[in-house]
Amino acid sequence: MQPKKTVLVAGGDLRYGYTARVLAKVYEVWAVGFTRQVLPFSEVQLASLTDKGLPKFDHLVLPIPVSEDGIHLNAPFQTQPITVTDLIPLLKPGAAVFGGKFGQTAARFRSAGLTVSDYLAEEEMSTRNAVPTAEGAVQIMLEEMPCTLHGSPVLVLGFGRIGSRLAGVLHALGAEVTVAARDVADRARAELYGCRSIPLNRINAYAGNFSAVCNTIPAKVITEETLKAIQPDALILDLASKPGGVDWDAAQALGRRVVWALSLPGKTAPFTAGEIIAKTILHMLETDEGGVMHET
Repeated sequence: MQPKKTVLVAGGDLRYGYTARVLAKVYEVWAVGFTRQVLPFSEVQLASLTDKGLPKFDHLVLPIPVSEDGIHLNAPFQTQPITVTDLIPLLKPGAAVFGGKFGQTAARFRSAGLTVSDYLAEEEMSTRNAVPTAEGAVQIMLEEMPCTLHGSPVLVLGFGRIGSRLAGVLHALGAEVTVAARDVADRARAELYGCRSIPLNRINAYAGNFSAVCNTIPAKVITEETLKAIQPDALILDLASKPGGVDWDAAQALGRRVVWALSLPGKTAPFTAGEIIAKTILHMLETDEGGVMHET
C-alpha cells in the first residue's frame, strides 16, 4: 500500500482550518500559521517552520490572497512573520502549489520549479462561493438597516454568480429587488427571477429610490454622481473585490454609509468556505491525474 501524499496548508483565516480538515480525509495534512485553539482538529498536524524532521510535501495550499505585500505569507494567526520563500524548501521538486490571488508570488514558486494553480479561477469555486457571500451580505443588511428587508426596495448592481444569488435570496425574503446590469440577457433573467431590471448606465436616474444598494461589480460603478443620487440614509454594500466599486473619497465627503464586505465566506461561514476550497482543490488534483494542471 502506497503511503498517503502529504499536504501543507500554510496561513489564511479560519476557513483554512476547515480546508485542512477536509483534505485530511484523503492526505496526510500538516498546517503552519495556526494555533491549536484555532485549529483543534487532531487529524491535522500543526508545525512550525523551525521544526526538525518535517516531511517534504507533495502539495502546498495557500490562502486568498497569498500575500498582502508580495513577500510575507497572509497568516493572521501567526505571531512571527513567514515569508513566501520560507515555504519553498519544504516542498518536493515539482510540487503543486494551490492558492488564490498569487500576485508576484507566483513567479517565485515557478522559478523554483513548482507548479502554480489558482483555485480562485475555477468555475466550481466561484459558483459555490456565491452562496456564503450572498448569505453574509444579507446578514450585514439585517444588522445595518433600520427596517426589515421584507418590503424594502433594494438595488443589486451586477447579475453574475454573486449578484444573481443575492437577488434571489433578497427576493425570497420579500425585498423589492431591482437588478442593474449591462447585458440585456442578464436583465431578462433577473425579471424571470421575479425582480425588476434597469440598464447599468441608468442607475443614477433610479438610485434615489432604494433603501439599500448592493454592488457586486469589481469596477468603480458607484461614482460621485451616483452617490449624490442615493438617499442619504441608504445602506451601500460593496461586495466587489479590490479596488472595489465605490468612489470612497466622494462617499466620505458626502457622508454616505458604505460597508465594504471583503472575504465574506471566511468571516460568516468559515466551515462551508473551507469545504468549498478543499473540494475545489481535490477536483483539480483529480484532473491533474490526466497530466493537465490549472495554471494561473
